[in-house]
Amino acid sequence: MTNETIILILNFFTNFFLCFGPIFILVVNMLILESTIIFSVKRQNRYILYYGLLLLLGMAIFYIFKGVSVTSEFRPKFSPIFLIFILIITAALVVIPIISTSLKIFFSFEMKALKRKWIFYVIGFLGSISIAYLVFINNYLDNDGFRLLVAIYSISVILWGYLMYYGIGFKLKKQEANT
Repeated sequence: MTNETIILILNFFTNFFLCFGPIFILVVNMLILESTIIFSVKRQNRYILYYGLLLLLGMAIFYIFKGVSVTSEFRPKFSPIFLIFILIITAALVVIPIISTSLKIFFSFEMKALKRKWIFYVIGFLGSISIAYLVFINNYLDNDGFRLLVAIYSISVILWGYLMYYGIGFKLKKQEANT
C-alpha cells in the first residue's frame, strides 16, 4: 500500500466522522423538542442510518473517482465538486435542522435561565461546526497561510465544546431557576 493510499483512507475516515458526528446533536435536539414518545428510538436510528449511508456512499464515490487527491506534500486536496457535496449534505441534512430545532427549543423555554444556557449551547455548536467547515475549505484551497490560520482557530474547539457542555450539561442551580 502506498503512502498516497494510506493518506486517502485516513482522510476518508476523518472526513466521514467529522461530518457524521453532528447527526447526534440533531437527535438530541429532536429528543428535547419532541420526547422519546414522538421521536422513537426506531426513528432516531433511521435518521442516523440514512444520513450515515448517504454520507458513506457519496464520499466513497468521490474518493474512488479522484474527488480527493494527495498533493506532493502529502496533504489531501478536495476537488470543487467534492467540497460542494460535503457542504450541501452537511448543511441541508444536519446544520440547518440543528439551527431550526435549536430555535424552536429556545422559544419554547419560559425561564430566562434556561434560555441563557441554551444560547451557550447554540454558540458552542456554531463554533464547532465552523471549524469543520474551515477544515473542508482548507483542504480545497490548499494554502499554507490559510492552513495555519485554521490550525490556530481549531484550538478554540475546547471553548466550543465547553460552551455546549455548559449549555446543557451543567445542572441549573435553584437560585437560577427562580429568575
